[in-house]
Amino acid sequence: MKKTAYIISVSSLICALLAFVEHGMDVNYVVKSLSKMTLFSLAIWLYTRLFGDFRFKDVLTLDKMNRRDWLRLLFLGALSASIVLAAYLLLSPYFSVSQIKQDITGRLGISATGFIFVGIYITFINSLLEEYFFRGFIFFQLPRKIGYFFSPLLFATYHIPMIALWFSPSLIITCFVGLWGIAIVFHKVNERNQTIWFSWIIHVCADIMIIAIGITLFYF
Repeated sequence: MKKTAYIISVSSLICALLAFVEHGMDVNYVVKSLSKMTLFSLAIWLYTRLFGDFRFKDVLTLDKMNRRDWLRLLFLGALSASIVLAAYLLLSPYFSVSQIKQDITGRLGISATGFIFVGIYITFINSLLEEYFFRGFIFFQLPRKIGYFFSPLLFATYHIPMIALWFSPSLIITCFVGLWGIAIVFHKVNERNQTIWFSWIIHVCADIMIIAIGITLFYF
């Protein structure tokens, strides 16, 4: 019970702090990313010091994955990218592309050139950080039923401050529901092998499509 209380309370506090950093502090994307890395790492480190039953490498093992698993991953990754593209094409008439670009360049301080490097970071590093924290740490350390309820809810909530200035309230609610559903799928694909690589590959493929769409905002 103490472990569950720690994970729920500390991870909720961290997401609240990151929301404050996102909108309550006048800092650029680099500072926000470093804040996330620090808080996520601190929460996991403190958990290991208090309870001692979490090993960093356990959720990173590749030994449990066979050729069929990798083929399944490629299919799910391609499917996730296709869903992102379809959602963008379907919903693009309902939001302002120029408003998103203005927020990226203004509030986040990301230039057209910098967006390429930020995109690489988001796709491969930030996605791994999120998968490790929300799936590898929170989901796998919580009791199964609580994990399936809390981790997707927190994952969806954590993303909302990042897109709060981009969309209308109805679209934000749609994004919240979509992120919640995606998180449940991530848990499902990870659960059998008890690693984060399944969800990370799918996450990477989705992010590649998101960044590709973002590049069109700057260069086309």
